[in-house]
Amino acid sequence: HGSYFMTLSKRTALGISLGVIVLYWIYQIVSQHPDARLPAHFSEFVWRIVRTKLFVFAAIFLLLRLEGERFGEIGVNGLQWPKHLGIGLFFGVAMFIALNVMLGSALGSLLPRPAANGPTIMSFFKEPANLLAWIPIGIFGGGVVEELERIFIFTRFEKWLGRPGLILGIVFSSVMFGVGHRYQGLGIAIGTGISGLLLALLYLRRRSALEPI
Repeated sequence: HGSYFMTLSKRTALGISLGVIVLYWIYQIVSQHPDARLPAHFSEFVWRIVRTKLFVFAAIFLLLRLEGERFGEIGVNGLQWPKHLGIGLFFGVAMFIALNVMLGSALGSLLPRPAANGPTIMSFFKEPANLLAWIPIGIFGGGVVEELERIFIFTRFEKWLGRPGLILGIVFSSVMFGVGHRYQGLGIAIGTGISGLLLALLYLRRRSALEPI
């Protein structure tokens, strides 16, 4: 009754979501510059990631509500969750071997990583205790939020243009996933983009967000 969300048409709400997606992509491209530096301290690095992922998660939630949807409508539900998690883990291990080990080694020899201008992410893990903070962040940020982000993106394109939009959204989101890892070198960016494509296909298998997560 009188909710602001209810005053917007679905078309307008979808347009807002698509606009936010495009602005987010522009920000990703602009923020990928060669002079970017890691924070000096691990705690600062952790807080920056947590802050970013919470912001993205909140944005997805609000944009879904703006369109009258919930997370369940993009595949986040508990139906047969052990089966979906098991399938996801199986494909995850297979993808790790195929992309990180085999393809990564091939691309690494052809497209070596750029020389580091300062400390790398791995320098934070000289202290094993840092893994206690990094593992849950990797699960929530890399596993949950990044997959929900990509699913949200290509399902918005699908709502806009149907099947051609779905294909377009998957391609764009996979490319931008690779761009987000460009700082690690072109080889890593290509492998990451391919993994984004495969994870999108895994999601489309049953429209279950749990499998790519």
